[in-house]
Amino acid sequence: LGLYTSRYQEIGQLPEHYRVTFYASCGWALYSYASLVHVMAGSSAGEGPAEAFHGAACTVFLGSCAYFYAFHWGRMCRHWLENRFRPWFAFGLAGLTAVHLLSVVHIFKVLDDPLWWPTVAAVYPTEWHFVADIRVAELFLIAAALFLVICHVRGVMTGARNAALVFAGTVFAPTAALLLEVAPLNASAWQHYFMLGPKHW
Repeated sequence: LGLYTSRYQEIGQLPEHYRVTFYASCGWALYSYASLVHVMAGSSAGEGPAEAFHGAACTVFLGSCAYFYAFHWGRMCRHWLENRFRPWFAFGLAGLTAVHLLSVVHIFKVLDDPLWWPTVAAVYPTEWHFVADIRVAELFLIAAALFLVICHVRGVMTGARNAALVFAGTVFAPTAALLLEVAPLNASAWQHYFMLGPKHW
């Protein structure tokens, strides 16, 4: 929020792909915060202020994803046809897409059955710690990515170096570090993604 309010007048100066990234990132940050509130202060009945906030933020997240990926994958297709395709950028974009798909699955589960998450929390009492850690990390990494966009506006760390640092520093390295940490500790009950809520029992 601070980054946006302090630089919103400069966003219009950015090339379109940076503007799209900046605005979508603001939407993703809102969802990360809403999801953090949801897992920490949600109601066991699946209804309440945290659930309402999360539901609204889900719409923002899905809209941000549609806005961002329609533009950037369309841009990749256009670059392919124009012989300007950059495979490393497409690889980074694919990695970010995969990471966001996990949140899309989470959102689908919550919206499909409001009691799905309370059920997961009852079966796996510590799972909320893992989700909360993910959301806190997302908020930090989104802020870092937005800061790099601001660097581009200022003429510092521009172009391919900026994109490489964004993808490597805010997508691949954190994801790899997280997986390497949680796998040996069995810190996440990944099977909860395959659980159905009471609605389907």
